Amino acid sequence: MTGAQKQEREQYNYETFEEVLEELDGKDYDKIGLQGPDGIKPQIIDFASDLEDEGFETVIVGASTFGACGIADEKVNRMGADALVHVGHTRFLHPEKADMKDYDVYYLPYRENRDLMSVLEENYDEINEDETLGLVGVTQYMDRAEKARDFLESKGFEVVEGKTGLRTSEPGQVLGCDAGAAHNIAHKVDAFVFLGSGHFHPSQVSEAGKKVYVVDPYEKHIWIEPANSLDDEMQAEYARVLKHKDKQKWGIVTSSKKGQNYMKAVEIAKEKLEEHGKDVYVFVEDRIFEADYRGFGIDIYVNCACPRMTKDWQDLAFVSPRALKVLDDDFGEE
Repeated sequence: MTGAQKQEREQYNYETFEEVLEELDGKDYDKIGLQGPDGIKPQIIDFASDLEDEGFETVIVGASTFGACGIADEKVNRMGADALVHVGHTRFLHPEKADMKDYDVYYLPYRENRDLMSVLEENYDEINEDETLGLVGVTQYMDRAEKARDFLESKGFEVVEGKTGLRTSEPGQVLGCDAGAAHNIAHKVDAFVFLGSGHFHPSQVSEAGKKVYVVDPYEKHIWIEPANSLDDEMQAEYARVLKHKDKQKWGIVTSSKKGQNYMKAVEIAKEKLEEHGKDVYVFVEDRIFEADYRGFGIDIYVNCACPRMTKDWQDLAFVSPRALKVLDDDFGEE
């Protein structure tokens, strides 16, 4: 980690609630807002009690949050809060450089206490010894990235530390919407070591064109996500666009959440569709549910909000902006 990266991380992200309290005590705040995901809501209550003990009033955001892209500083500000403690995630950077208003938001990422290092130490021989490795992972385990790198290097592996992505503030950190930490070093490595579990995040990493060794503390072994494992999903999106290419009315959906409001993407998608003579309607909502978009007479929508939502819709067609490129390919053949 470079000095600049370390300073960026320390400026916004805190490792313990005690660090957050120390920072807050030095400010002229009266009321503090709290926000976090479903899995750690009991901790939110504990933190609120701690803040009250320190003399602060508190207000808690009741709605679930799926990432720091949905920062709720405006909501708690309406309730008279001077600052927000966002628990569970690291600071989110807007890929279109939009203002995320971080100056009164304190990020306390959640670190999973499962024994990831034992999984790596007991199963590292599953990794090909002649490969140069990129090291990435999810927020819950990035506090162990340095230990993982040191261990792998002690076993003779060459390890390249992941960079930050467009949206991330920790080197090597992967989000469901941003695997740039891997893509930015893909040309330097033969494979990736991923610290975390499940297929969703490793599949995003695999789009860098390299296989991924997943150090999984839930499965307690290392398994492999093959390179480009999302190719079938992308082909399915292309097929949806081609199926609806003769439809006149197209929708574009974005979010009012700061980190999911991609207006440049909206403009680019709108321009592309209008080039092909489509009538385009732009929609915005805080939390996006498929049921809300039935009844408009539109059969296909372009997702310019949270990228990971694209495959969630079941009845209406929902595609990512990059799927629109097949319109050019198809129309160019006619």
